[in-house]
Amino acid sequence: MTKKRCTGVLTFLLLAACLSSAQVPKPEDVLGFKVGTACKMADMNQIIDYFQKLEQASDRVIVREVGKTTEGNPFIVAIITSSANHRELEKFRVIQQKLADPRTITENQAEEYIANGKTVVMINCSIHASEIGASQMSIALAYDLAVSNDAATRHILDNVILLLVPMHNPDGIQMVADYYKKTLGTPYEGRRMPWLYQKYVGHDNNRDWYMFTQKETQLTITLHNAWHPHIILDMHQMGSRGARIFVPPYVDPYEPNVDPILRQEVAMMGTFIATELTAEGKGGVIHSAGFDAWTPARAYHHYHGGIRILTELASVNIATPVTIPFESLSSEVRKPSVRMPLPWMGGEWTLRDIVDYDYSAARAVLTNAAGLRRNWLRNFYRIHQKAVLPKEKPFAFLIPEEQADLPSAVWMMKVLQMGGVEIHRAS
Repeated sequence: MTKKRCTGVLTFLLLAACLSSAQVPKPEDVLGFKVGTACKMADMNQIIDYFQKLEQASDRVIVREVGKTTEGNPFIVAIITSSANHRELEKFRVIQQKLADPRTITENQAEEYIANGKTVVMINCSIHASEIGASQMSIALAYDLAVSNDAATRHILDNVILLLVPMHNPDGIQMVADYYKKTLGTPYEGRRMPWLYQKYVGHDNNRDWYMFTQKETQLTITLHNAWHPHIILDMHQMGSRGARIFVPPYVDPYEPNVDPILRQEVAMMGTFIATELTAEGKGGVIHSAGFDAWTPARAYHHYHGGIRILTELASVNIATPVTIPFESLSSEVRKPSVRMPLPWMGGEWTLRDIVDYDYSAARAVLTNAAGLRRNWLRNFYRIHQKAVLPKEKPFAFLIPEEQADLPSAVWMMKVLQMGGVEIHRAS
């Protein structure tokens, strides 16, 4: 009798899980095509619509509008974690705030927060709007996290709070989509638009992480400062004739103010991603090549206790496939090396390939974040201890009250405050 009752309960739970998954809309049922289909891309409105429908159907997903973009469009974030974590979301956010300022807590309190907190991961997609792969991938990633009940996904959901920004530049995604769809089947298919996809700074919108001049930067900083992510995955695309994907470690030089712990964490995470993709048989994964961590203009997170993991995927022509013979690839990627042990052998390269590589990279980051949860929280706390409890000069900087250009001085202080710098009146 007991065995029958237990079997009945298990059957009910499995049925409930299946029914819950069945109610979550598949991307293709909303978009009208599968994510990554050649010559198809979801535009800003379709992406927002899908995430809103996902929120309505899943208790693992909350979608929030952080604010309005330069063109007045919604800038959204999807917060994805287990339903149990969602019920205590504010508690976990406060834990992050406390660990980010060790002056406010004791060592015993820190240990309690480290034991009970969650790894916070931010995935920032397609800041460069013509690099559409990550924005499309975000739909597939969100869907799978919303419906999957395998042990690996459950482990991620239980231990990680994901802040998924499907479009850092929604305005640009819409412009690129409109132009691409308009030129399909013409000689201009897959080519660059003849105008900027961010009307003030164009492609340089990812060089704004210390002056915060653009609305999209400011909104991202607001989100970052509320949550203090341990890991930021910044997903880009690059040229087509080199490696299929770049992941850290970065090449030298590093900006000298980046904490050594962060540098090692970047290297560890990058090589973990490379290992996971290579194990899946994905060729052309390269690290320690081409990209550095020198300028603060690209890496706000390195100065706030979090790592920035840059991925650069080989591009297609927006959503139109390209064919690259092996002999046309750059010579450095045509043979195995320490930096790239499994070459890509050339051939057709598609948007679906970009989505698949991006998806695998994102899952690798989430897997690592879940498995090393305590490590991420403990190192985050250690980094901030060194930052806010310095043992040597300078302890502070004095800004004279008399200024030749007072408005500029005020603006400088405003920028510093946006970046988390405390400003007090000297006595």
